[in-house]
Amino acid sequence: MVVSRLRGIIYWGDAHFTARYISSHGSVWFHDGITTGRNCIAEGHIDSIDLSSLVRARGKIALVLIYALEE
Repeated sequence: MVVSRLRGIIYWGDAHFTARYISSHGSVWFHDGITTGRNCIAEGHIDSIDLSSLVRARGKIALVLIYALEE
């Protein structure tokens, strides 16, 4: 059976992209180059986040979902 996992979300709003990255261990990270520079902000673990909250990130709407195959 092929299993894929959510690994990233790209958001769009105010003529600007932001992103969330979900590590293979389930850690969720937020990145906005304007406000966070080179740094990502830890937001918790995917198992403890309300998945419906991933549709938006700081006023921006999810545009692209990125999945990866599990090995």
